[in-house]
Amino acid sequence: MRIFKKLFSQLNVNHVRYLVVGGMAVNLYGIERATADIDMVLALDKENLHKFIEVAKALGLKPKIPVRLDDLSNDQKRKEWAETKNMTVFSLYDPQNPFLILDVFIEEPFDFEEVYKFRKKFKFEDVTIPVVPVKELIAMKEKTSRPQDEADAFHLKKIMREWKNEK
Repeated sequence: MRIFKKLFSQLNVNHVRYLVVGGMAVNLYGIERATADIDMVLALDKENLHKFIEVAKALGLKPKIPVRLDDLSNDQKRKEWAETKNMTVFSLYDPQNPFLILDVFIEEPFDFEEVYKFRKKFKFEDVTIPVVPVKELIAMKEKTSRPQDEADAFHLKKIMREWKNEK
């Protein structure tokens, strides 16, 4: 988690609107499991994407595919990637730290603005990490057919039941 702290800190300082999803979100909700990357959904408006790209450049992050990082802000290119390459995420890595992999969704898998209002804020040391609400995370997990996602959804539902029983 420490290697990601600087990323979250810089995104927050630069007012990037984002939500952590995927395995790290599952971990933050209290389910321990290995995850090798950060999955993130961004607000895909030009201003937010520009801020995100500037942070990524400042941190030395590079696209894993042979495209320019600035291409992420191009609506037409993202649409083309989704349609012709079946791409769902834009992957970035840190050449200085191969353990830092960031997968950014190129299309919003949900109404970002609506879901963002109900984000869960987790604290890691002095950094706040905005995470997709658990119900939306379960819905995302249930849309795939991967065994790990099915297991994640099962455990997240179990945690939700425990929360209800505590009330």
